[in-house]
Amino acid sequence: MAHLHDSGYKYLFSHAELVQELLETFAPPGVSELLDYTTLRLESGNYVTPAMKPRADDLVWSVELQGRRIYLYLLLEFQSTPDDTMPMRMLQYVAALYDHLLRSKAVDIADGLPPVLPIVLYNGDARWRQSSELYSLIRPHPPVLKPFQPQLKFWLLDEGAFPAAELEDMQRVMAAIFCFEHTPDTAAAKRAIRSLADAIAKSPFKQRLDRVLAHWVKYRLETRMPGLNTPDADELTRGINMLETNIDRWEAQAIAKGMQQGIQQGMQQGVQQGMQLGEALLLQRQLTRRFGELSAAQQAKLAAATPAQLEIWGDRVLDAASLDEVFGDTRH
Repeated sequence: MAHLHDSGYKYLFSHAELVQELLETFAPPGVSELLDYTTLRLESGNYVTPAMKPRADDLVWSVELQGRRIYLYLLLEFQSTPDDTMPMRMLQYVAALYDHLLRSKAVDIADGLPPVLPIVLYNGDARWRQSSELYSLIRPHPPVLKPFQPQLKFWLLDEGAFPAAELEDMQRVMAAIFCFEHTPDTAAAKRAIRSLADAIAKSPFKQRLDRVLAHWVKYRLETRMPGLNTPDADELTRGINMLETNIDRWEAQAIAKGMQQGIQQGMQQGVQQGMQLGEALLLQRQLTRRFGELSAAQQAKLAAATPAQLEIWGDRVLDAASLDEVFGDTRH
């Protein structure tokens, strides 16, 4: 299932300055320095794949590379788990792009088809271990057949695979965005937003990016922290101090609300159940700080846990290397 912020990313990468930021920071080695970013042009993304499925959500940009226009296929992937069939899917999308370019007469086959750089920007929770090459999906076969097999490779950007310290050291806008998207708690979120504001201040596109990212950060924070009072400032760099203060207030209110809910539940269903709810909320907070946001299934597991289960999981929090180790079979 797609994450709720896919439309937020489409908003970001509809701006040439952020596409340039993405390529300058994370493009395949040797590519960025060959591109003429003044020629970036957003192309139509509304076309139909050979499987008769419309592609209106992905973004296609064109740009000149050494005087010749190439196409950047930016696929925004927000599945919770990686997709084994992504190389096959990308082959369909690139073929559909070529078909669209020919039908619309944007290119002439006599001049040759333009190169395409397929980029998959993945923002899921699990790390991407699957191959990015179509040829690797094809069964072993006699070498004589190799020249007849389709070949395609996409450039994968798995946001969560970059260590936070590495992203912070880059001091780039897109690196700060990746860092913000995978912050485990409010303290880390504030650091990432501060890094983003600092990177914007150093950017040659400061005025443009400041407004764009102020709106995006506001949108993302309101989905991650319901009820947060976000400043109305049109520039992130100007509203950063107030934003950090409001995040602190939101966290304090969330903690107080959780304690109050535990007390109310205890009054209605007995003191023991109220204490159990409080323990579950505390454990959820600890787990989130260590491993990032919990899935709905994991939150439900905490809510339905017995006191004995909560005690065992609580003992495991400090030493466990993953949520799987915390939620291992307790046999209660």
